[in-house]
Amino acid sequence: MAEGTKLKECSLFLVQYVPDPVKGETLNIGILLHSPKDEYLGCLFTRDLRRVKRFHPRADLELLRELQSDFEQQIEEHGDKLGEYLAYVQKNFSNLVQVGAPRTCLVRDPQGELADVFARYVGTQPAAAPAEDQRLYIKQRLTGALKSANVWEKLEKRVPAAPWTHPGDPFRLDYAYRPLFVEGKPNGHIRFLHALSLQRDTKLAKVLVYTIEHVRRKEPADLTAVVEGLPGRGDKAAGLSRRILEEGGALIRPLAEAEVIARTLRSELGL
Repeated sequence: MAEGTKLKECSLFLVQYVPDPVKGETLNIGILLHSPKDEYLGCLFTRDLRRVKRFHPRADLELLRELQSDFEQQIEEHGDKLGEYLAYVQKNFSNLVQVGAPRTCLVRDPQGELADVFARYVGTQPAAAPAEDQRLYIKQRLTGALKSANVWEKLEKRVPAAPWTHPGDPFRLDYAYRPLFVEGKPNGHIRFLHALSLQRDTKLAKVLVYTIEHVRRKEPADLTAVVEGLPGRGDKAAGLSRRILEEGGALIRPLAEAEVIARTLRSELGL
């Protein structure tokens, strides 16, 4: 079997709705799929709330509608400590929404097969599977490439912008590193990597440009924006994001080049 088609052992966590813990009646409403090898954690939740209402007529539908975005945000915030995050949710989610014990699940591509796993274990209409132009998807693919190149541990992660911008600034850049200094070459200064979607993240593009401008007021710096792909003709939203980044002096690299980016970074760090 070719290397790219080998099955990967993942941990599957069923997320259940439990309106009455005393009765112990549960309804599967979502999944968490964790691949330690890829440092990947995906989530997918049902949007079939009619089924939930039949199960529990007084269900808090607003809470359930927000689960997908809430879990995605938490996964991004804990991207470098996924194991700790999973231990936390298993221990602390004990009311209406509970996260079950892990079970083994074998898949070839955890991200690509997330919706299939959802259908197998939950079997109802899911919220939209993570799209390839979603920031979390892009960041997790980039992280996988950095780990495969054995450089992830050498990077600063979730780097606070506040030291360069203003005290209290909550923004964080995904990754930062300083290449080895070589006499006569401008490669000893700080470099940032940040994932975003040109299609979806125009506001984030503006924040990145604002941040890198402030960094450069204090020291030389480079910014590489890793995106889903370069925009096609007529894609106004993605084209606008691209112009914002380019005018701010950012280098734009498509996600398809993640492995190349990782190898270049490895060379710059002298590994």
